[in-house]
Amino acid sequence: MHVLWLTARSMSDLCSATQRNLIGGLLTQGHRVTFVNGDISSSTERPTLNHVSLSTNARRGFQSRTLGKTMRAWLMGQNFGEGSTVAVVEWRIVYQVVPVLEKMSIPWVLMDRSPPADTGILGWLQWRSWRKAWSIARDRDVLGFVVSPAHERFVDSKIGHQKTSILPAGVDMNLFKPMKKHEVLTMVYHGRLDRHRGIMAAVMLVHKARQSGVQINLKLIGEGDAKANLQSIASEVDYIEVKDKMVQTTVAQEIAACHIGVLPMPKRTAWVLASPLKRSEYLASGLCVFGVDHEGHRLDQEKPWFVLAAQEDFHEVGLEYLTNFSTHDNVQSQEARAFAEQHCSWDEAITNLKDGIHSTMADS
Repeated sequence: MHVLWLTARSMSDLCSATQRNLIGGLLTQGHRVTFVNGDISSSTERPTLNHVSLSTNARRGFQSRTLGKTMRAWLMGQNFGEGSTVAVVEWRIVYQVVPVLEKMSIPWVLMDRSPPADTGILGWLQWRSWRKAWSIARDRDVLGFVVSPAHERFVDSKIGHQKTSILPAGVDMNLFKPMKKHEVLTMVYHGRLDRHRGIMAAVMLVHKARQSGVQINLKLIGEGDAKANLQSIASEVDYIEVKDKMVQTTVAQEIAACHIGVLPMPKRTAWVLASPLKRSEYLASGLCVFGVDHEGHRLDQEKPWFVLAAQEDFHEVGLEYLTNFSTHDNVQSQEARAFAEQHCSWDEAITNLKDGIHSTMADS
């Protein structure tokens, strides 16, 4: 089977691990994949994977729309043969490319790895595109992939579309694994360093812990609109470090040397619905986790090495947690890793993706 993967996401994004692992699972299952996005053209090591680059120079807020139009033009010049291709279409470009796919009689499924997370006018534009994409899927009775049960319920409540399948975020257990920890207690966050993601709450927690006599460092990895402010803060103290976005292998090494992974994202729609990849990466690396309590962060069971606090109690509970944290407690690190091995692989997501694609082909 030939899978045509159409997305506005870049493979350089911190959240691109999902795409890589899902596509890798399809390749392992014996499928051919043509991956089409706006990245600069790159060679692939696998003969059954072809990357098509359709780069654009649109300004932020119009990138997905412009790329979708470019993708539509590219599709119109292709001939994939009859009955052999199914398309995986990210919600950002559904409106632009689906009419062409349907004209070419190519069945498609909708991929929604993350509803809009931006705020302001940009967020408003994204939500409009999101609703339009899911409405098209509902009207066509097309399967949509979501990341969590909460995400599934949200789509149903907002759009009335129930034909969905869950692809929970997993982690590469061979890449993210426990390593020797820093001597000083170290908390880490990696991902977008944006103001609306609660990063400053983690910074303030570490400030308060230091003032209370707790020897703790904070490591932040990524890019975002809060980065310059965070770098300014880090330049004035020796216990906060801000690192640039880095390749996944280096991220894994940086995380593994820390003790606690922080999930500061507030109780907002984008993160309540999420299946957070960084949560799985923290656990696979043998880290304990501290974060804001909402459905997007919770495990399905209580564990002593996984602590969440109500947003209004984040600093109070966090300070108590850090004060009593023992860097010599290797048992909790081992238990976190064991949990990840049992619950956080990509197997379930890859199986659900494969089954959904096969059923879509069978129904076409």
